[in-house]
Formats: sequence, structure tokens, C-alpha cells
Amino acid sequence: MCPQHTSIVENKYKLSRCAAKDCEIARETGRLGPSCELARQVRCGWDMTRAHLTRSFACIALIGCSADQTATESGVGAGGGGPGGSQAADGSGDGTGTGSGVGCGTRCEGGASDGGNRDAQARPDGAPGAVSECSQPQPDWVFCSGFEEGSFDIWDNYDRPGAPTETLPTDPGPFNNGGNHVLRLYAPPGRSGAGVTKVLTTGHDRLYARWYMQWENGHDFAARNHGSGIHAGPHDLLGVSGNRPSGSNWFSSWLEPNTDNSQLQAYTYYPGMHMDCADPNGACWGDGFPCMYDQGQTYCKIASERPKVTAPSLQTGRWYCIEMEMDGGIPTQTAAGANGVLDFWVDGLEIGPWNNLWLRNTPDLKLDILWLSTFFHGDHADVGVRYDDAVMSTSRIGCR
Repeated sequence: MCPQHTSIVENKYKLSRCAAKDCEIARETGRLGPSCELARQVRCGWDMTRAHLTRSFACIALIGCSADQTATESGVGAGGGGPGGSQAADGSGDGTGTGSGVGCGTRCEGGASDGGNRDAQARPDGAPGAVSECSQPQPDWVFCSGFEEGSFDIWDNYDRPGAPTETLPTDPGPFNNGGNHVLRLYAPPGRSGAGVTKVLTTGHDRLYARWYMQWENGHDFAARNHGSGIHAGPHDLLGVSGNRPSGSNWFSSWLEPNTDNSQLQAYTYYPGMHMDCADPNGACWGDGFPCMYDQGQTYCKIASERPKVTAPSLQTGRWYCIEMEMDGGIPTQTAAGANGVLDFWVDGLEIGPWNNLWLRNTPDLKLDILWLSTFFHGDHADVGVRYDDAVMSTSRIGCR
């Protein structure tokens, strides 16, 4: 428990030393130590934003805390508003100050109970819910789902999601939160798929998406597959393949594991596609970014489209933070002068960008769909993929 937390503190999120010390106390004594005081003192030498504070309770939450510990720990009330805010023994805290108010509350599953900027979203059955970022979205966010809604109602029902292919099981998720729910997509054996779709009411010239994803143990990365991504155009053209878009009807990019090395690749349909076109005016199959098929002999003839960094080879059973960007660029009638952009990140590592792409020829074609999807062309492992914390935004979202 705690070694994982300490690794997060020291290596990834650079949280405060007092958070690491608190974890040490919890590991050695089984008690929370000054965790609630730490929660009240939101800033403790490092930049402890709301998202970062969520991580600082990772191992503490696993140990749990009782009401009497909460009320007496460090001689302070369990709750705490932000600086300038009020405190309350129930862990609520009004959070009216400029900092994040976080209280331990009577339960610590998934971290602290609701207190100021740290929000715990209730589950439909009334049990303590998973930590949600969706109740306090950033100004540029246009859609958010932590899959705590209890149904697929906020998603568009084109795919008619439901068991067994689309479910919302309880799962600790990427941050080991008790009571957390995730989206599980399960493609039955053979040629099959599963997915959920969000169609925005307003399209955008540039759009970012972020989701967390886990390929379940036993997943076969060598099986031919398609994945999740962003789409511009009507829903009835979502998933169309084998033909070059006209520039006025649609363009799409889906992130999926390359079957040779299990590295993510953006499988992309757009007017300027060129890698796998039997006829420049006829059949085309999606370009892969980065292009990893060869060293320029047949497919990857443009050097700038080949790998720029060494991307991680995906592993089963662990969570990845996946981010994606598409910018339609200036509409042009040919590839000359086009400046569309495609980019994606894996756990914060930028794999692109790919610039000057010809994505559209009219300003009316805008990005408007997030598609969380899995599809297999044939035989594949009889397991699923899991998603959590999906966001669409007009600016980069980042990992939590």
C-alpha cells in the first residue's frame, strides 16, 4: 500500500514531504497519523492542488479511519475548509477560502469525504461514492464522466449500451478509490465490438480528450483491433472505413495498440491520407501515427510521421492516462497550406505532434464526438477493456 503511495509522492506528483511522512505513520502504526491536519493544511511546502491531494490519501484510504480517529486526530476537527473557510467535525468544511478544504469524514474510502474543493460524489444506492472531478469542471471542459452516474443516460444511445458488452462495474480504478465505478467494454468472441458515444451539441475546431484505460489481464495485443478517439461529422459516418473522406463529410482518429509492438497508434481517416491508398481517388485505409510499418519503403514515406519518441509498450492489468488532441486547422481545398494537428500522450509522454495535416475543406466540419470503443476483426482474448474519468475540452486536460 504505502510503498506505492510513496513512489507517487517522490517520483510522479512531487507531493509534500508531510504527505509521505503521514503514509509512513499509517504503514507503521495502522493509524492515520496527522492526516486530517494535513488535509486542513492544504499547502504543505509543495503545490498540493485538489487533484494532487487526492493522491496523497492513496494508502491512508486503504487503511480506513473510524469516526473517533477522525474527530481526535492531531487535536483538530476532521473537517477543514480552505484557508479562510470554516471547519466542521463531519468533514464538510465550507471551503470558502482560496485553498482546498478536505475533511476525512467518517469514512475514508477513496480518500476524504466531501470538504470544499475535494468532492465525493454519491452513488445511486447511497453508499459512499468515488472521487469525481466532474462536479467542479474546468472552464474549458465540454463533457465529463467519471462513470458514477449509475446509467448511460449522459451518453448518446446510438450504440444502445448495456450488458454484457457495456457495463459500469465497481472497480478501484486508476486511483484505488473505494466505491469507484468504471466503464467496462466487452467484445464477445469473434468479429465484434462494444462502445459508448458522446455527441456534443456544439462542434469545435479543436478538441482534446482524456480518459484512463486498462486492458484486462489476458488481453491479446496482437489481435487486429480498433480503439477510441475523436470524430468530426455526423454519427452515421463514425467507424466508416476503406474510403478517403471528402473534406466536408468527416474525419476521425482512434487510438489503438499496434499489433506488432503493443504501442499506441492513432489510426486516422482524413482527406490527406496517403499511407495505404490503393487508388488515390478510391480505396484507402487509415494512416497510422506514428507510422511504424516500415522505414519509408512503402507506407512511412514521410519521415516526420515516423516515431519521434519511444512510446511505452502497453501492459495488461494496469491503468494508463490517455490524452488526445485534434485541430481541424484552416479549411483548404488541397493539402497545400493545410495546418491540421493530431497529437496524443500516454501517461504524460507526448507521442506527436503531427502538423500540417489536411483534415477538412470547409469550416462547417467540426469535431463533435467522443467514441470510447473496442472492436476486433476476428479471434481475440475473451476479456474486456476498462475506462475511467473521461473528459472532453477545448484545451489540454492533463492527467489527474
